[in-house]
Amino acid sequence: MTEKNKIIFFNILIFLIFSLNFSYSDSRFGELTEMRDERMRGKDGQWIRPHPGPFVWNKIERKQGSYSWDEADAQVVYAQEHNQTIIATIWPYSNWEQKSCKRKKARSPFGKHFSKYLSKPCSMDNYKTFLLSLVDRYDGDGNNDMQGLTKPIIYWEIMNEPEFKMFFKGKKDEFIEIFNFSSKIIKEKQKDSIIVMAGAAGMFPENKKFWKYTLPKIKDNFDIANIHHISTPDGKCDKEFWVDEFASLLKTTSINKPIWVTEAMTCGPPVKAYINAFLNGAEVIVDVGINAPGKKMSKKSRKNLNDFITNYDGFSSLKRVSKTEVEFQYKDGSTKAYKLN
Repeated sequence: MTEKNKIIFFNILIFLIFSLNFSYSDSRFGELTEMRDERMRGKDGQWIRPHPGPFVWNKIERKQGSYSWDEADAQVVYAQEHNQTIIATIWPYSNWEQKSCKRKKARSPFGKHFSKYLSKPCSMDNYKTFLLSLVDRYDGDGNNDMQGLTKPIIYWEIMNEPEFKMFFKGKKDEFIEIFNFSSKIIKEKQKDSIIVMAGAAGMFPENKKFWKYTLPKIKDNFDIANIHHISTPDGKCDKEFWVDEFASLLKTTSINKPIWVTEAMTCGPPVKAYINAFLNGAEVIVDVGINAPGKKMSKKSRKNLNDFITNYDGFSSLKRVSKTEVEFQYKDGSTKAYKLN
């Protein structure tokens, strides 16, 4: 085989691997989940994003070299039993590790179930050891895997809303260092892994300022762009979950990657907001869940959303056919119309 043919073959192989993973779940929908709450364990056959989830350094390696996998294993087992695909959020914080260089304590919104420190790791080597152990347990390569693992974790989200001090107490360049370091370690360990960008907490001016600086410096190290939409305390919403503005921001930084909304909170008709987000480029939308903090969806709206998901999930594309109607296309060539009220 010539060198040119080797390159062509390699590129085709990478394309097939990438395509395979993006079809790992045919669902376009998911939920934030919390195993402690029976109402927030997600739906069968959909995406789940445990939040904050069990993939917290402080939960797994509470003392250096001593690992506790019970909570993470329980999440993976439940997901397997219900055909759910996990988006695993990695939190690079551990109390013992950050005490070692006398980091200042921080206040997280997750209380005692989380780390008391939210700064950059004291030692990136310590963090690397944890990260390799985490990926190794759930990568499905047959070596050091969780016993009974049948559906490996492929989608890894590195950190969460780092522009907010409640989730990361550090500088922009420290976030960039952690993100790029983590992505490279995961990709080296798990060749078919998919890296999800840390979710941007909306497209308010402060968010845009943060991401305009950081996106150009991390864009080569993630596969899926990620935006969150949480309604403001005064109840205001963005009609398409910020997807249009986020897509514009990505374009200014020459980023052309799939867009997922991994936290979607609505304060108006939810189906209309979901359709607007899909029309503007969202590929997957993850609801904040029935019992998440903040404004609650009415029972009627929740039923409308669930009915919509049941009837229209699995579409390959959609288009607007009129001001009041959209059309969903499916892989088998069929279509379904949906009338907007």
